[in-house]
Amino acid sequence: MLTVQLGVGIEEAFVRLRAYSYAHGRRLAEVAADVVARRLRFTPDPDVDRSVPDDA
Repeated sequence: MLTVQLGVGIEEAFVRLRAYSYAHGRRLAEVAADVVARRLRFTPDPDVDRSVPDDA
């Protein structure tokens, strides 16, 4: 779900999920459950240009 919401790969989606969990003092499983239940939605970072690969 996060890969679609954020327009990123699985690794980046997991990093964002973990970062949110840590920043909000919540267990990773709780945050993931909220995403799956659609109680929490992530938005893409507006400052990142996704049209250019990171290694370009």
